[in-house]
Amino acid sequence: MSQPDFTFRDLPEADPDTIERVPTPDAPRRPLTVEFATAVLVVGGAFGIILRIIDPLVGSDGPPAIDPIFVISFGLDLLSIAAGLLVRSGRTWIVGANVAALFAFLWLSVVPNPIGIVFGGVYLFVVVATFLARDWFRAMADWRVTVAEDRLRR
Repeated sequence: MSQPDFTFRDLPEADPDTIERVPTPDAPRRPLTVEFATAVLVVGGAFGIILRIIDPLVGSDGPPAIDPIFVISFGLDLLSIAAGLLVRSGRTWIVGANVAALFAFLWLSVVPNPIGIVFGGVYLFVVVATFLARDWFRAMADWRVTVAEDRLRR
């Protein structure tokens, strides 16, 4: 293996004023359906957590012991918030679609209840919206790679 004829110390210093800076491209515009999906997942999860904390305190029996249903529903609401934030940042669409499908199934399992039908339909719309926005998620991934490469070059 031959040694190079120069080292990096031998190269002349570059004048910062002469370096042409290429601007970093802007992120792709977020579709309105992704904003709606994010709002449904985050607000639904936050509302569920608040409801699960306040509901037992309003009852006359005082705070009940923590049961498994409370823990599972609290965890699902935290998962909904996390999935909503990931969807908004363009990180993953499949997690958001699966979490929304899970909530749609849970809400639609109480079919005679009109509130369950409405919320189930909203979560089904979130599933469809995240599937339809897959191109935006791919564009966001490509944009992240471009930005990371640009940072490495600087």
